[in-house]
Amino acid sequence: MRWFLGLVLVIALITGALYGVGRFLLPNALDVTRTTQVERPRASVFAMINDLNIAREWSPYNARDPDAEYAISPEPGAGQTMRWSSNLREVGSGRMSIVRSMENESVESIIEIGERATLNSHVELAPVEGQTAVAWSVSAMCAEGWINVPCRYMNLIMRSTIEKDLDSGLARLKDRAEQLPPYDFEGFDIVALPVAPQDVMFVDVTLSNAAPTFDDRARAEQQGIAALMVAITAAGGQADLATLVRIFPQDNGVGGRYRFSVGYPYSGPAPVLVGARVGQTPGGAALRATFVGRRSQVPAMYQRLEAYRQAHRIALRPGAEAWEVVTAVAQPEGADGTDPVERTEIYYPIE
Repeated sequence: MRWFLGLVLVIALITGALYGVGRFLLPNALDVTRTTQVERPRASVFAMINDLNIAREWSPYNARDPDAEYAISPEPGAGQTMRWSSNLREVGSGRMSIVRSMENESVESIIEIGERATLNSHVELAPVEGQTAVAWSVSAMCAEGWINVPCRYMNLIMRSTIEKDLDSGLARLKDRAEQLPPYDFEGFDIVALPVAPQDVMFVDVTLSNAAPTFDDRARAEQQGIAALMVAITAAGGQADLATLVRIFPQDNGVGGRYRFSVGYPYSGPAPVLVGARVGQTPGGAALRATFVGRRSQVPAMYQRLEAYRQAHRIALRPGAEAWEVVTAVAQPEGADGTDPVERTEIYYPIE
């Protein structure tokens, strides 16, 4: 009997010691932060953390079980949710919800891992000389009551696991982000929107060089516009000469030739043209980038638009043509007038 009472006493002492250590020495909060530096502008990195459909690509949980089932709401940013379910015990089931999003700066989320834990996630982005410093923090607070002390011990156990998960996720994020084009689209006017087709009188232009210079293309365009004006005048058509439209096929440069179409919008009945044609710009969903500046600077806007499209995982519509809608802003400089300041809207047809 004495040995039993002694055992009870030992257990009571150990339990009391564990309680005292947990209650007074172990922290009530779990707070883990890991960092990395991504060699891409922060707008590209933000696109990959603000959309849970993309975040799934670099999620440490998805890395453990790529075959897990996911249900993700479509709209990125605050309010988006992701549920997952896996047969692997270490992945299990859970839910992640974005609760706050500051464009190109930070994303805050709540991660619910089954009934085991609820974690707060905060990803902070800071620009550093064309690169992005990423800090990913995960925190949790133990509730009061009988669960408080066991929770403190659980936090101690979970810390190393969470550190490994954050390191794994950041490494995957860095790898995927650095596969994107390096162009910075932050602060530029790029949006996805539905677009109605526009009636246009066109002339087609072909250059024998698959990669013409800006000057070569400008001269060919002026010759095309001159021919178009002859056709419009002969047909008695009425065109909006204040707005220029250019259309570019997706397979441009194939066969050693560079092709595009240039024209003016019109309204009313379609005229019968000789040496030109009547057509429409593509309609439907499009990605639009608006740029105001010299015409020679427009190619750089295409690079930004393409970086935006890839970062947001936006697919081009197969076979559809890109186009530009241009209006003059200021008189051109120079005798030839080939590099005016214009407002250029670039449209990519998307799925």
